[in-house]
Amino acid sequence: MSPARIFADHAAGSAVRPEVADLLADLYRDGIGNPNGGHAEARRSRAVLDEARASLAAALGVESRQVTFTASASEGLALALNSETRAKEPLLTSATEHRGARALAQRHVAAGGAVHLLPVDERGAWATNSPLVRDVASQGGVALLTLASGELGTIQPRADLIHIWREAGGGALIFDGVQAAAAELRFDEIGATHLVLGSAKVEGPAGIAALVSAPDRRLHPLVPGGGQERGRRGGTEAVPLAAAFAHAYRLMSNERHATQRHLAQLCEAFDAALGNPATHGLIATGASDLGARLPGHRSYAAEWALGDDLVAALDHAGLAISTGSACISGSREPSEALAACGLSDAASRGGIRISFGRTHSVDEARLAAATLAATCARIRSSYTAEVSR
Repeated sequence: MSPARIFADHAAGSAVRPEVADLLADLYRDGIGNPNGGHAEARRSRAVLDEARASLAAALGVESRQVTFTASASEGLALALNSETRAKEPLLTSATEHRGARALAQRHVAAGGAVHLLPVDERGAWATNSPLVRDVASQGGVALLTLASGELGTIQPRADLIHIWREAGGGALIFDGVQAAAAELRFDEIGATHLVLGSAKVEGPAGIAALVSAPDRRLHPLVPGGGQERGRRGGTEAVPLAAAFAHAYRLMSNERHATQRHLAQLCEAFDAALGNPATHGLIATGASDLGARLPGHRSYAAEWALGDDLVAALDHAGLAISTGSACISGSREPSEALAACGLSDAASRGGIRISFGRTHSVDEARLAAATLAATCARIRSSYTAEVSR
């Protein structure tokens, strides 16, 4: 990354930590055998994989047998949903979900199932008092929900929803914990049936994720194989990636509180340098309360520009960000999440997200704000001139 550029899209994934990259290089250099073989190299590989699984399990307060490694968080969600839903059972999800989760919901509809969208307020927080929660739960439905919105930065208030869901006899609660991975997640305290975590959000390598399941749940593999991952997922396990993921998660956990304080300082510096977002034609989106928002996360919407156009202009100016969700970049469609929060169609097409990481400095946060302000001023000036012609 050029020192003249600022990468502020950590919600989409951070660069691999040097310590983690070194571990990966060592494992690949030494040679990792198939962990399912019977020779010494295979046994060494199995030991590395078992250690990675045990490390991640200990951090989450579960047994190793509850952790299944997958190639992505999307696969983990699909595996959990495939194991818990039947064609005619109702599914509860929301408009603020990651697009991968929404795609799974659409597939459930195509199979003849009903999908109900949990309403959200103007911050993108769940309306936990919605009758839908009890209604879907009373039918034995399944919930597929994200603990924290990567697009809006809002951390969801889950306690009341879980209480109502359990009281009404609801089925599995599948939680996407990818964006919330930097929080202290203890599986038994979350109330989930299944929890999905990704590696890239904790400065680990892409291509590896984990599905954590309650001990009484049986997983039905999406792709049958030769008994890998206790028969839950076919294909030879990616041992170096699993080891790197576990190492990155352990490092993140050890530094969690210091990192959260640093990210709070970055956002304070960014906010002070930017001033009132409305001055720049921006609508602040997501939760405003610090405790209800992901650390280091800011999101906005503009009615006078498409999010993709803002991203391109900021990229040219040396600031790398994304539209509200990196997965909708290039679509030029309105964001379902912003629309669900009550924003206009124009504003729902103009969402952007800025997310800082552990390695940013306060000066970089201030420079990011200055770059955003200057770019907005330039584009708005051009827009005004065009409209007045």
